[in-house]
Amino acid sequence: MLKKIFNADDFGISRGVNAAIEKAYRDGILNSASLMVNQKYADEAVAMACKMPHLATGLHLNLTNEKSAADPKMIPLLVDDNGKLKNGFVKLLILSFLHPHKFTRQVMIEVRAQVRKYLQTELPFCHIDGHRHVQMIPAVFKVVRKIQKEYGVPRVRVMNENLWNTIKQNRQTSYLFDGGLVKYIILRFLCWWNGYRSDVYFYTTLFTCKISAEQFRNIRIPKGYEAIEVMIHPGMPEIDSLTPEDVWDTNILSPYRTLELETLLNKDVPNNIKVVGEDD
Repeated sequence: MLKKIFNADDFGISRGVNAAIEKAYRDGILNSASLMVNQKYADEAVAMACKMPHLATGLHLNLTNEKSAADPKMIPLLVDDNGKLKNGFVKLLILSFLHPHKFTRQVMIEVRAQVRKYLQTELPFCHIDGHRHVQMIPAVFKVVRKIQKEYGVPRVRVMNENLWNTIKQNRQTSYLFDGGLVKYIILRFLCWWNGYRSDVYFYTTLFTCKISAEQFRNIRIPKGYEAIEVMIHPGMPEIDSLTPEDVWDTNILSPYRTLELETLLNKDVPNNIKVVGEDD
């Protein structure tokens, strides 16, 4: 039987996101979450996760925002003068080509530091994925795969979504105007470059941060996968708006966070996901 993983990213990024994840677990279909260990509310997230025994948790590797987990002096390519991670996805990709040896060494230092912080939580280490999809950058992916093997982590997220399959089953075309299609093309190319085949099918890159129950009408995924992972970003902007000083990413306040929480509270959603050819 196809395993259905509904994974909430950004666990620990804010109080509103943490509260939404807890609600989606207790009242909805959420069964997995990815912890950002270098965030202000990571400790709160860990305390919550300890009271959610059936929540599969993993590391949401963060190389783009806020304080590094490693000593900033050891990773000058990755941080600014204040010790904050300073590069977005594109700049990290460029740095990986301009300074391959330095970049890989410094990424390994930061990844190991985040893994150490994660292990200190004593939560199950079920998967590794990346904030802003940084794990898909080839040099970073090699580091993550090394860590995965070293610690026996069951799963690393890869963007193996079939474009035509998703388009065929969705009438919405927002991906043509909000960068979703461009993001898909880049990530799918990097997935091919990395040459790693996962038994877990990813859905959906095209509608990232805008996933409603509408995206799960009559979903059919290709044969040959043991599971499907739905990446989703629930939140409660009404909570986070009370402490604007804690919000470094305005996406946290987006109404789409509420929409995605509502999606996770819809218990009919998993029933609409089936394998191609599977009888209704």
